[in-house]
Amino acid sequence: MVILVAALVAAFGLKGAESVSNTIRWLAPSNGLAAARWPWKWQSPFAIATNTPAFDAWAMEFMLNQANAMREKWRLDIPRPLTVDDVWFAVSPTVHGIEGHLMTRDQRFKWSFDRNVLCAFEDRKFFAPSFRYRDDESARLAKIKSQITKKEAEAIARKALYELFGMTEEQLGLKKTVEVNQYKFTESNGKVYPLPLFEVRWRMTGPRQYSAKNLEYTPLFMEISGIITNVVNYSHPEYINLTSPLPRPVVPTNYFQMLGLPDNYLDTVPEPKRSFLGLPPLTNSGATATNLIR
Repeated sequence: MVILVAALVAAFGLKGAESVSNTIRWLAPSNGLAAARWPWKWQSPFAIATNTPAFDAWAMEFMLNQANAMREKWRLDIPRPLTVDDVWFAVSPTVHGIEGHLMTRDQRFKWSFDRNVLCAFEDRKFFAPSFRYRDDESARLAKIKSQITKKEAEAIARKALYELFGMTEEQLGLKKTVEVNQYKFTESNGKVYPLPLFEVRWRMTGPRQYSAKNLEYTPLFMEISGIITNVVNYSHPEYINLTSPLPRPVVPTNYFQMLGLPDNYLDTVPEPKRSFLGLPPLTNSGATATNLIR
């Protein structure tokens, strides 16, 4: 736990911080961090370097802070703030920040990160994949009456959106109107039963985007459980768009140093690899660590 204490102290500027507030010195990780590594093989295809102890320590603290902030804002069924001893993590460094996952060790709650954004959340006990394509589980849920209506599910989703970002739909570039649907289960005899789960989808303002027939790009998606009356699934694909108003936490100014890379690393990436990593061509970019990593 030494690294976490040091990280927290540094983050609050009490010890171990450079004059630049977002530059942090890190100690070697403790066994707690080593024991928290993801038990399944995973690595991002966009990784730019092998993980270092300093990077893993910063990334773990970053993801824990984001998960704990959501825990408080959405009043998740987690009795106390998460620590390294409560989770598994997998993370890779990319040119835009971290890509990775954080999951409670009981495998109920999972957070996913990409381009330094918490882009997805799952309460795996209540979200749709827990019963979809499983008739026995769907039949069981069909006997449970939802504690909320479709209108109330919409209100919970809208409240959760504002609590998460402190921004309105308009500020996030989303339409005010949303699409709300309740999941259903059809018995073999054709009888249809409502299930205690609702999906809420937002669309972008302006013309339809990436539409095909009745399908349209969904920049924000939530599932609201009618059993626990809370968000159980969340996805925000707009994190891919670096010009989106979606809040995007910055990485430390010594991000590349933590990875053992030169400060001008972005300028050293060869042309064939730049497009794959999401970097502009060198001839037009004027690329630096400060103007591409926000």
